[in-house]
Amino acid sequence: MAATTADSDFDTLDERDARALTEYMGVLDDVDRARDAPGLFEVVSASGSSYLVDTQLGSCQCWNDRTTAGPCKHRRRVAFATGKREIPDRADDDAVDEQLGLHIDNGVSP
Repeated sequence: MAATTADSDFDTLDERDARALTEYMGVLDDVDRARDAPGLFEVVSASGSSYLVDTQLGSCQCWNDRTTAGPCKHRRRVAFATGKREIPDRADDDAVDEQLGLHIDNGVSP
C-alpha cells in the first residue's frame, strides 16, 4: 500500500510530472469502479492498461506507486486533470496532452 500524499510530494516538476502531463492518459470519474465513488478515478493509458486512483487514500493500483517513493504518474495525472494541482509554469504548454481533464466533470483544459 502506498503512503498518503502530502502536497509537498508534488512540489517539483520531475520525470513523472512530465510523463503525467504529456503522455496520453484518460482520466475517468464515471465508469466502472469510479462511477459514483467520490475520490476514485479510472486512469487508462495509451497501452490500454487501466489503474484505479484513490485520491482520498493517496494510492494507485500500479506497480510504481506501490514500490517507489512519491506519487506515480497516474496519481499526478489525476491531480493535474482535476485542478487539485496547477500545471507548473516550467511545463512546456505545447507538450501537454490536449486530453488532460477532458473526460471528467469539472476537469481542467491545458
